[in-house]
Amino acid sequence: MKLINAILIALTFFSMTATANLENDFFRNPDVVAPKLSPQGQHLLYKKLVDNNYTVILAGTDFSWDTKVISFGLQSKRVISDFGWLGKTYFSVTTFDRHSGMQLLVYKVDEANSLTQVALLKHTYLFDPLLAVDDTFIAQRYKNGKAHLFTINVTEDSFEAQFRSKKRISKGPFPEGGWLLNSFGEPNVNFISEGGVTEVHVKRADSRKWQQVWRQSDQTKFIPVWFDDAKNELLVLSEQQSGYQSLSRYDIQSQTFIGEVYRLPGRDIVGIIQNPYDSSIIGYTYMLGGVLVQNYDNKLSTYTSASEDKEDSYVIHFDQDYQKIVTINQSIDSPSAYYLFDTKTGHSQLIGEERPWLNKYSLGKSSVIKSISSDGVEVESYLTMPNNPSVKDVPLLVMPHGGPLGVNDTRHFSVDVHYFVQKGYAVLTPNYRGSSGFGKKFLNSGKRQWGRLIEDDIESAVTQAIARQDIDGQKVCVFGISYGGYSALISAIRRPDLYKCAISYAGVTDIPLLFSDHNISEKDDSRRVLIDILGDPNESWDTLVEYSPVYRMNELSIPIFIAQGGRDRVVDSEHYFRLKYVLDKLGKPYESMFFGNEVHGFNYINTQQALYNSIDQFMQQSFAQSEVTPTL
Repeated sequence: MKLINAILIALTFFSMTATANLENDFFRNPDVVAPKLSPQGQHLLYKKLVDNNYTVILAGTDFSWDTKVISFGLQSKRVISDFGWLGKTYFSVTTFDRHSGMQLLVYKVDEANSLTQVALLKHTYLFDPLLAVDDTFIAQRYKNGKAHLFTINVTEDSFEAQFRSKKRISKGPFPEGGWLLNSFGEPNVNFISEGGVTEVHVKRADSRKWQQVWRQSDQTKFIPVWFDDAKNELLVLSEQQSGYQSLSRYDIQSQTFIGEVYRLPGRDIVGIIQNPYDSSIIGYTYMLGGVLVQNYDNKLSTYTSASEDKEDSYVIHFDQDYQKIVTINQSIDSPSAYYLFDTKTGHSQLIGEERPWLNKYSLGKSSVIKSISSDGVEVESYLTMPNNPSVKDVPLLVMPHGGPLGVNDTRHFSVDVHYFVQKGYAVLTPNYRGSSGFGKKFLNSGKRQWGRLIEDDIESAVTQAIARQDIDGQKVCVFGISYGGYSALISAIRRPDLYKCAISYAGVTDIPLLFSDHNISEKDDSRRVLIDILGDPNESWDTLVEYSPVYRMNELSIPIFIAQGGRDRVVDSEHYFRLKYVLDKLGKPYESMFFGNEVHGFNYINTQQALYNSIDQFMQQSFAQSEVTPTL
């Protein structure tokens, strides 16, 4: 096959009206994003697409009025990255430009709902709104390449005077590390992970000194969440006590774990929910069958529900008295919608939908698949089928996630998955070993298993899926991004009998090359992490070469498609060009696309549209070819 020219592909693609409509619908910016309530429940802030401009909207919660705060066009270099309330009458909007950095804009809304911009703070973003102290927030500003924390009072005449060096509050043992604050905005936990060691210090309210309370290998997860000064307890997310991530109590005097606040048998707690108005911990989240579950230990539990097989409603924001609540209805197999719920009246009002234009499609349906890998490990995967029970012999697209460690797939709505389902494919997303959410042992078992047990896990899920009568086991393709791209390429070598084609975007092709990045030195943390995940090239060079696709292309016997972004800083484009060079030297057929301005993912929607349309065509051609040319 000849090299695909990206420009010609794009032109061909845009000339195909019916197909273009599908790509335009699935790969476009969402309409409404993340509404947030003011503390007293009178106002809403949310981001909305208005006349092809992303706009922050300020609206009344009675929906009688709204006004535009700030807008940027879809082609603008500066984008809206965040927004939120700073108190009863003030809010902020954070914008970003990759050339000039962050800007924090502060606004005031008066009793007549009129807006005034009171500050524009360059190289600054919101660190903590500090809603427990009205009209005060914590800002983080970059000076001389370093980030510092400052307490800012919005009622003072001069904002810049509050950024003087002597007013900096980030004065702990690790100024560039992580910080936790008490409800008054005072730093009381300072932590860092460096050189393979995690170190944590705390500062009591009655002391000016920092006390070291933890220093161990960062192989032991220890994530500070909240310091209870009165009890001398640090609340941390850790797997130390049960092998699964729980919220644990840690005594800073004896420096021992003394119990657990939240724990789930056989699964990780993935997040802690805090009340933004007093920083108290009010619940936790976990995954169940690929679905996020919120568990509140206060009145908010009444307004949430979660199930593996029905629409899920999640609380995402609320006022300080729990009178009004913003929820997101995030169905497994349909896009999200935001609602404002009034707890007094019981009335729920639609704020907006993320992708209302997809309502015209009959979207796919997902289910959980559990398989047993080659060494007896259970693997949880998710299969999304076209929503047509009468369709048989559906081709299967396997989409392993990136990472590979500490990442996981869910069953929540994914445009990538549902685009291919709409095209007529079944899509399988496996949570192979190394995926997060299934405990420390499962996560760590993915280390140094590139091209080995990880791919065994994926293949076990594929075998389970194609055992279904409605899946065509002779039409299976694998596609991934980053590690998923690596997995696709090595799978093409391992199992040409199982897969009929493979597609890699930004995939690693040469494992030893990862250690040659100019940013990685012999003593660098990044090198240490790579050695932990992959193995030491000084000790296992031959093994790293053996599991690198670029060195095994002579074994290739199925069609492959490779793509890459020219500005990728995670997987250097050298991986792509080395693979192309080897394929050309061997005379192996392949298809490729190179996007000079793209990164490790997609900055530009038209790139994703063109690539995914080309992938669909490639898979169809590969399946048709396999029917007349059996794999040798």
